[in-house]
Amino acid sequence: MPRLPPLPRLPRLPRALKRALVAAFALAVVAAIGWTMSRLDWSVVGVLFTRRDAGQISLLLGGSLLASMAGLSLGFAAWRVVLLEIGPPVSEPRVVRIFFVGFLSKYLPGRVPGMIAVTKVAMANGVTFGRLMTAAAVVMSLVLLSGFTVGLLAGVQLLGAGAVWLAGAAVLIVLVLVRPQIVNQCSALLLRLLRRPTAAHAASVRGVRLAVAWQSLSWVVTGLHLWPLAIAMGAPPSRSLVLCVGAFTLATSVGIASVFIPDGIGVREAVLTAALTVVLPAPAAAVVALASRLISTVSEVLLGAAALGTAEYLIRRGGADPPEIPQPEVSPSRARADAAGYARGSGRPPTDPAPPRPDRDA
Repeated sequence: MPRLPPLPRLPRLPRALKRALVAAFALAVVAAIGWTMSRLDWSVVGVLFTRRDAGQISLLLGGSLLASMAGLSLGFAAWRVVLLEIGPPVSEPRVVRIFFVGFLSKYLPGRVPGMIAVTKVAMANGVTFGRLMTAAAVVMSLVLLSGFTVGLLAGVQLLGAGAVWLAGAAVLIVLVLVRPQIVNQCSALLLRLLRRPTAAHAASVRGVRLAVAWQSLSWVVTGLHLWPLAIAMGAPPSRSLVLCVGAFTLATSVGIASVFIPDGIGVREAVLTAALTVVLPAPAAAVVALASRLISTVSEVLLGAAALGTAEYLIRRGGADPPEIPQPEVSPSRARADAAGYARGSGRPPTDPAPPRPDRDA
């Protein structure tokens, strides 16, 4: 199907209308988060408090929450490395803003509203759509490969010889570490097949390896949040540590791979419960799986709100503007030639448009 030439840029919205739309979006996200929180099974907290002393359970829950928030922060670090590798510099508060707007908008029903919002925010903060898509493709591939690799910690105990398929992810992650350009090439190919723009630059060898390290560490630290919950329900501490890290990573990776199920709800809990039956009775394992969902959701909301609030404060204080990004001129004849090339099926990737000047109100 021939690719159409880019449409002219729409006029800027009035400031008052823009602020009203931002406020409406924020209220929609808050309402969606509130609805999600109301549907969580909070009764598992009461079950946990019946198993041990209230002080001990409070410490275990606090440690679980901190581990989950720390792991999510490390996941952000992996995404940040890739985003900054494939384009011009962007200030730290603006990087935080882009990531956590997308992170919290996942609670909105459907994928389209969140996608529109994060694209708008990214472009208003100096990140083009092609750069955003490339970062997402690279990071998602690393998330799944490293996730299934760390999941071997539980897969071997849960599946036995059947866990050999997880070893394929370990082989691929080693291959990525040896030849990091492979993940760039595969991500670019995927985006071309989906007819999506790509970034003007690829992530460097060092950048890909650093992102793999951050993401792998993120899985390990995030998986640690499951351990205090399992201990609270009577799991042996020494035997359950490695299993919990691997079980959470494996269950979450399977949930992510289940693209037609929002946030892997149900899939993650089923895999977690099955894995935890190695060290707990099935009813206790189910309680831990539900408590894990509760802790994960609360940590996402707390971390996202705190990070986004801090970023907004720094940006509006006026100290977070990145250097102005030059916008190269593209002549009409060059644009017509590019459009004709696409129509002939030349296969030449689209040029990532220059990002707009950062908008303080975006």
